[in-house]
Amino acid sequence: MVRIIMGRLLEIGTGKMSVDEFESHLISKETPKIIIPAYPQGLYLSKVTYPYLDLPAASAFSSIMKNALDAEWQAV
Repeated sequence: MVRIIMGRLLEIGTGKMSVDEFESHLISKETPKIIIPAYPQGLYLSKVTYPYLDLPAASAFSSIMKNALDAEWQAV
């Protein structure tokens, strides 16, 4: 879904689609006939926040990466 939205935003940036058209796609419940997703290179999900929830900012992935980095930099 992120790639599809980014593909549409790129179309807006290049002038191939207007913001109004983009909004109408978001509002309508019909799937567009042509879906052109953005290329996956360079796209990644870095963080998800829920402002209405008071959750600590930690994830299993970040703790795995931190432990892996700590293990690499231990003195020999």
